[in-house]
Amino acid sequence: MTPLRLALAASGWIALAATGLPDGSPLRVLIAFAFILTCPGAAVVRLGNAALARHDRAMDRLEAGVLTVTLSLALGALVSEAFFISHSYTTTGATIALAAITTLAALCPVPRRPLKPTARAARPGQPGLLPQAHRNPAPRHR
Repeated sequence: MTPLRLALAASGWIALAATGLPDGSPLRVLIAFAFILTCPGAAVVRLGNAALARHDRAMDRLEAGVLTVTLSLALGALVSEAFFISHSYTTTGATIALAAITTLAALCPVPRRPLKPTARAARPGQPGLLPQAHRNPAPRHR
């Protein structure tokens, strides 16, 4: 377990502890903002990037960064909507839910072994279960 994964797993609980700070405290706002903007999405992107790496394709840094922010905000919106629909929204409850999602995604083990090709996919010229895109070189114009 890497220290980065442990820090990511603990980030939600640190944000939850920050809710004990006085309302409107700059430190409370900064911790909550940083957590909600990056941490849930970073934990989920880590799982997605590992799955892509199993297929010989990893995310670029820019792609991972955009997905991190987008997924964090989407997860925050979904959790907030669930609490609002159930008429039980509290900042503490939403933070606990996001912290739990982040912790589970950060601590989820990711298999590191590549997928084995199937018998159909191993035959040249035959389509397999995981089709590979073949790139033909572009014709040169003179």
